[in-house]
Order: sequence, then structure tokens, then C-alpha cells
Amino acid sequence: MRRVGQRRGFSILELITALVLIGVLASISAGKVRDVMTQQRLYRASNVLQTNVEAAWALAARNRRPIEITWDSVGLIMRVTDRAGTTNFRRTSLGQDPYGLPAGAVKFSTPTLEVYPDGLANGTLLITLSKYGVTKKIAVSRAGLVQQQ
Repeated sequence: MRRVGQRRGFSILELITALVLIGVLASISAGKVRDVMTQQRLYRASNVLQTNVEAAWALAARNRRPIEITWDSVGLIMRVTDRAGTTNFRRTSLGQDPYGLPAGAVKFSTPTLEVYPDGLANGTLLITLSKYGVTKKIAVSRAGLVQQQ
């Protein structure tokens, strides 16, 4: 005869119940983890783009030569170069790690922006990053004011 008080271990029903609860909790939190990771990637990408745009103004003033900010929508690459495109000062690829943004997630209002040594540009620029409902915008004025929205 077996006593209930001397039982060791868990029954199969208790194990299955625990596994089902763990599975439900994991599936609920997986969506949140993906959203947080996406949001952090967009924040990092927008900060890097803002830094690159600000650096273009500093480079133009320091070198006393026009600097060009170009966007390659096929390769998802932003470049800060001299006007001729021979010297690369900065190159940021948004399609690869650590950002991993798809082609439709990044939009530039104009593919090329020239920054002159006097501190002005030939136009304004709006960069929009969006993925899974999270959107970050970077607005650049002709005078070099860079704002994240």
C-alpha cells in the first residue's frame, strides 16, 4: 500500500500544466520583446543619421569645401562625401546589422543634399524611419538645424 505523503516528484498532469503556462507566458512576451527591439533599432539608426548629418555641416566648415549627403535607396546606404564623391567621410548602411531595416522602412525626401562651407545647404531634408508601426523622423533645415521627431 502506498501513502500519499511519501510521494516523490511531480505527476504528469502537473508537468503539462506548468509547461502550458510557460508557453502562454512566452508567447505573450515574445511580441513585446520584438516591439522593444524594433524601437531600439530605430532609435539607434535615427541617432546615427542625425550625427552624420551634423558631421556634414562641421566637415564643410572645417574643410571649407562643399560636402554632399547622398542616399542610396537600393543598398540602403547613406554617405557623407566631398562634392566629387571621391572622399568618403561617413558611410552608414541601414540594411545590415545592427539596424536591419527593410527597403521600404527608410525614406529620404531628396536623395542628395549639398552642404556649403558658409553653413547653408541647397535644400531641406526629411528622413523617415518606420517599421512595425514605430516611426522616427529627422528634419534638417537649410541652416543645419537637425531635429528628431
